[in-house]
Amino acid sequence: MEHTKGPWRELAPGVIAAVHRDPGWGAIAKVAQADTEPEAQANARLIASAPTLLEALGWAIRELENAANSRQEKLADWVNRLDFSELERARDAIEAARGNTS
Repeated sequence: MEHTKGPWRELAPGVIAAVHRDPGWGAIAKVAQADTEPEAQANARLIASAPTLLEALGWAIRELENAANSRQEKLADWVNRLDFSELERARDAIEAARGNTS
């Protein structure tokens, strides 16, 4: 199962909604607990940014994998300094967010 498509926005304090073309806003989550209202709002913003972050992280991994396969000498030197375990961790995070756990 896939997550509700973005974009997501904070509809009201602590309420996250998905923006749909038709019929409009649809609430998908509510921040249940936070020590302060600003913390609840920050949590809501973080949750609302999840679809965009997921997409951006996927793009970054694809680009880094493309760079790793490049034959350009200067680029290859940069790629050789990368910690590929971090790429694997990012890939795992995307899969977990999509509900694909091993």
